[in-house]
Amino acid sequence: MEFTAHLRQVAKRFDHTLVENNKAIIKLLRDPNAEREQYLALTKHFTDFRDNIDQKRTAFNSSIIDKLGGSAGEVGRMTRETMSSFSYIEELMYYINQDNCPAEARKAAREHLADTLDKTCQQFKLALRDVNSLPTTQRKSYSEAIKATLEAFTEQYGKELSESQHRALQDGLESYQYQVSRTNTPSRGFSP
Repeated sequence: MEFTAHLRQVAKRFDHTLVENNKAIIKLLRDPNAEREQYLALTKHFTDFRDNIDQKRTAFNSSIIDKLGGSAGEVGRMTRETMSSFSYIEELMYYINQDNCPAEARKAAREHLADTLDKTCQQFKLALRDVNSLPTTQRKSYSEAIKATLEAFTEQYGKELSESQHRALQDGLESYQYQVSRTNTPSRGFSP
């Protein structure tokens, strides 16, 4: 009984004034595809911008493979991504601060910036965790690159990171330190 009474109360509130005062919502409910197309048109400026900086980032990442001693698989990819995060984030911040860009596009850029910071922290964590598994010929250069990049990253963006992002970085560092100490600790096993 109570449910039926509640439905009647809701139905009484749904009159012509509700529709008149909420035209945009009603329009969205009646034609969500048109709303989506309008949103995509407003954010196209940002998606074009993002595609451009993604291409520049990919080119930079490819250009430093040889300097680091080879591709080094996933660890190498994540390390290069963290290294290129600085210019990528700077360009996103510049875009966000442009008043001549549509508000929706800047909002999309802010969301992408938050995702980029989160992804970068996760990449640091995973690269630090796995860098010691690289062959000796690559381990030193990638290890030095990831540590130097992390230091600069936390110095530049540390105040903007969330608690979970800081935790990801800390987890990566702890894992790295554990691997290093394990590698440098003499074996306690029997020697022949």
